[in-house]
Amino acid sequence: MGRPPGFDKDEVVHAVERQFRRTGYAGTSVDDIAKAGGLGRGSLYAAFGDKSKLYLRTLEAYCDRTEAAWAAVLEGPDDAALERLHAYLVKSARCVHDDPDRLGCMVTGFAVEGVDHDPQAGARVSQALGRIEGSLTGCVQAAQHHGDLDPEADARGISHLLMAVNRGMEVLARAGFDVVALERVADQAFEGLPLTTRARSHRAPRPVVSDAC
Repeated sequence: MGRPPGFDKDEVVHAVERQFRRTGYAGTSVDDIAKAGGLGRGSLYAAFGDKSKLYLRTLEAYCDRTEAAWAAVLEGPDDAALERLHAYLVKSARCVHDDPDRLGCMVTGFAVEGVDHDPQAGARVSQALGRIEGSLTGCVQAAQHHGDLDPEADARGISHLLMAVNRGMEVLARAGFDVVALERVADQAFEGLPLTTRARSHRAPRPVVSDAC
């Protein structure tokens, strides 16, 4: 079963990440990890250490990728900030369905499972959520500066609301809600933002977003 010497560690980490996302930390055995990574137990331990260390490594890689992906959606000029907020919601509606294995977000999985085996993992999840919140809050403030959102609204509170919608749509997707239903949720959440009269009179069509999550 073992891979030959010189195997690609990043490829193994990505395969094991998907296993953790599929079955969670508690539901994933060392044998599951070895099978997913194509390694024998000895090679696995020699290259990555124990299950906890490999979980943290996969979580780090996932968080890095997720933070960068959401930053790419949310960061940009003030005049397109409102469109980017809409894109965030539309992308949230599609993410689980765009993955053929319906694995969902590893950060959400960690929070729902309540994994307490490693405070480092908990700290990394908190950091990831904080960085995404920062990108969202910055985008909301940019829309306020441009006159598309009420300047008196609580930017951080709005970002928390949008994150809650994001996580809630993931749960609905995994429960069987289709993309059409979730895109309606995205549109309703967007309409519920404190849009200014100017923004409502110059509404752009639903933004085009990348399929990749």
